[in-house]
Amino acid sequence: MTQRASPTSLRDHLNEQASGLSLSARDAAWLRVLIESVDDDGYLREDLIELEESVASAFESAFDERLDADEITLGLTLLQSMEPTGVGARDLAECLSLQLKAMDPEDEEEQAICEVALAICKQPLEMLARRDVKRLVVAVGDTDVRVKQAMALIARLEPKPGRRFVDVERQVVIPDVLVTRQGLDRQGA
Repeated sequence: MTQRASPTSLRDHLNEQASGLSLSARDAAWLRVLIESVDDDGYLREDLIELEESVASAFESAFDERLDADEITLGLTLLQSMEPTGVGARDLAECLSLQLKAMDPEDEEEQAICEVALAICKQPLEMLARRDVKRLVVAVGDTDVRVKQAMALIARLEPKPGRRFVDVERQVVIPDVLVTRQGLDRQGA
């Protein structure tokens, strides 16, 4: 049986971007750890401190000391600055916020809508999921119209930035031979 060739994986895509950065060996190694920890949706679900502790002995033996808080933060910032926008987020609100911050509004009104959308992302996302406009208006302190526009903007964002890299075809198997039953005559032929 033949399997179709798989497209570039999310991790390969991120590593390719990382290879173009001018980083120290320590920063590059930490960024690779973060990239390998990103799940297929593009999220970094593991706690940064726990992740650092899990690689601490390897870092100590390779670089003679553990990562410090600034290096941990820098690695996350670098990861979250990569494409696809929203990658490296630790939850949905952060993913949406990263995408909103990366937008380049054309005018003051679009900027205001982006700011309201960012404020909405700081609220419990259940209000957004329930489309609770009244509570969101109160929570973000803006107009009904602008909150609705911000909700529409959020709805256009990608909640799973790694989705386009998931190899859906990897599970599709193309058979070499198809066997189909032809009409047989009922008299034993």
